[in-house]
Amino acid sequence: MESMEGVLVINLIKSLATSLLRSLKPASAARGRSLSELAFSGIVYLISIGIGLGIGAIPVIVMGKDPVKAYWTLFHASLGGIPQIAETLVKTIPLWLTGLGISLAFSVGFWNIGGEGQFYLGAIAATGIGISIASLHLPQPIALFLVMAAGIIGGASWALIPAFLKVFQGINEIIVTVMMNFIAILLSEYLILGPWRDPAAPEPMTLPIATESILPKLVPRTWLHAGLFIAIAATVVAHVIMKKTVLGYEIKCVGANPVAAKWSGIDISRVTIYSMLLAGGLIGLAGASEIAGIHYRLLRGISPGYGALAIIIALLAKYEPVGVAVASFFFAALLVGADALQRTINMPVSAVYVIEATILLSTYILQNVLRRGLRA
Repeated sequence: MESMEGVLVINLIKSLATSLLRSLKPASAARGRSLSELAFSGIVYLISIGIGLGIGAIPVIVMGKDPVKAYWTLFHASLGGIPQIAETLVKTIPLWLTGLGISLAFSVGFWNIGGEGQFYLGAIAATGIGISIASLHLPQPIALFLVMAAGIIGGASWALIPAFLKVFQGINEIIVTVMMNFIAILLSEYLILGPWRDPAAPEPMTLPIATESILPKLVPRTWLHAGLFIAIAATVVAHVIMKKTVLGYEIKCVGANPVAAKWSGIDISRVTIYSMLLAGGLIGLAGASEIAGIHYRLLRGISPGYGALAIIIALLAKYEPVGVAVASFFFAALLVGADALQRTINMPVSAVYVIEATILLSTYILQNVLRRGLRA
């Protein structure tokens, strides 16, 4: 029965993805060019993954381990069955939503390195609301809405600070967003160790959120939760904004050439602030979904570096929402596989970081080399 339910969920995900991809098909006049670009990108990514896996095998060999066995372990741990795929999707959700937010910020030319901090603020805000409504016993839809909305507002508010500082004071956003990451993490530490601490817990953590605000599970005996559908909906919304609205057009114009955008009458300050509101809200939603779907309370180290990894995902996806979804799943599989490698053959997680960095570098190098070769 459980396996049947798992199959139904996977099939539902496939059908949703297929419908989304069909809705994203370009007009017939531009379809040939889009398909050729897609084929070119696919070839580049496949070669880059091969190079990354090849270089990643070096530390495995140095350790005296079998690289074939290591990669088989990585594959089986992340994609070897419905429970494994479910675990990979669990890791995909926060990467997906955070990657969407980073992509929106980068699209407007705002170098948002503060995804980690915005993730934490979303988690903090969601936890605060979840704790405060625990005694009210609200209906589940209302409780879930309040917790998710709190996460969105928390992340968006945190993202507005560097946006205002850049727009009105000309302060470099990279420095501000990096420093604000540390502030957000330390704020979470204060709340966990101080006013929100659960006195009955054996280790530092906050009080639990309301049970009505917990996201429902999709596959029995796994941690896969309804945050997956939130991520799918966010991808559709992000695509519609970027491809079908005036704001999306303005975001791309400002990101491509702010001087030309200004002379064409686009209010760069307004567009930057709106895009950071959306970006921070999406990243805050990732933090809220992690609280409501997995932990049910705020813990130390709730993010293993989702903000930094989302930057790689956004760059590889070229800021495209569907590309972010695919890249997030791939890197989530690497994360899940890395844990398995550490348990089975004592391979350090840093070896997987080598693979990730190599894939990113290989992608950019190959794109430039191949494009120059085609032009020549």
